[in-house]
Amino acid sequence: MDIAVFSDIHGNHSALQACIDYAVGKGITHFMLLGDYVTDCPNPQKTMELIYVLKQYFNTYIVRGNREEYLLNYKKSGAGKWRKGSASGALLYTYENLTDKDFNFFDSLPNYKVFEEKGFPVFEYCHGSPTHTAELLYKEKRNTKKVIAHLNSKMLLHGHTHIQGTYIYRDKKAVNPGSVGLPWYYGGKTQFCILHGDGKTWEEEFIQLDYNKKEILREFKSSPVCSYAPAWAAVTMHTIRTGVDLNQTVLLRAMRLCEQERGKVKWPNIPEKYWAIALKENYIDLYGKDIPHEKKG
Repeated sequence: MDIAVFSDIHGNHSALQACIDYAVGKGITHFMLLGDYVTDCPNPQKTMELIYVLKQYFNTYIVRGNREEYLLNYKKSGAGKWRKGSASGALLYTYENLTDKDFNFFDSLPNYKVFEEKGFPVFEYCHGSPTHTAELLYKEKRNTKKVIAHLNSKMLLHGHTHIQGTYIYRDKKAVNPGSVGLPWYYGGKTQFCILHGDGKTWEEEFIQLDYNKKEILREFKSSPVCSYAPAWAAVTMHTIRTGVDLNQTVLLRAMRLCEQERGKVKWPNIPEKYWAIALKENYIDLYGKDIPHEKKG
């Protein structure tokens, strides 16, 4: 059995389509989806339709990501806190462009599951960790070792960090397929993995693919997401172009600038002028392109 494992799509339907095409071209009929299907990129309904097609026509194993939790919790709390602006505008845009079908689908998903198919080794899968969708499992970190040590099987599939690779600890392994939609490294190539099962073991094959970035970048330019969250959209486009993710760097700098001038800062109330400065300091323009500059040293 071969299973194509997708995680962290973040609304990049162009990248997702490329990954699906590759997997289907290899004859794969089993798909595992590890969460964070939408937010950040424009036209989330296009990504959701691809997921529904997979669910209808293939064998699928699907769990919820932290972004789906954000959206569900926001809906259940009565909404109201997110607003236009780079801090929360991309979340608001996504929220406004989802349907009841999408929210019901997210609500139906578990946060963690165990893969149990007759004739194949058992393994576990989730988005962040088995207990928290937003937990970050980085290699060599204490919490990662604790999670792996407490596994009930020999393998955990997880996403969330966007870093493709395998970490082995005490004869157990954590496998991250990388991010489909906002991949890190490899020049921004879309990433996933294929699990090859022979009935005794599972071996992971990591895939990095070129895809039609121009399609999704054009959609940014014509989408309201750029007016909802100008700087956040720019950083997202920069990640797509380069594979270098500076979203937290820009966010923290904007918050710091706000705090320095106003004496306090509370997310999402971060004026756009601070975001603009943070973007410029990181040499990113509003189209997510690098601003030419002389590198220090």
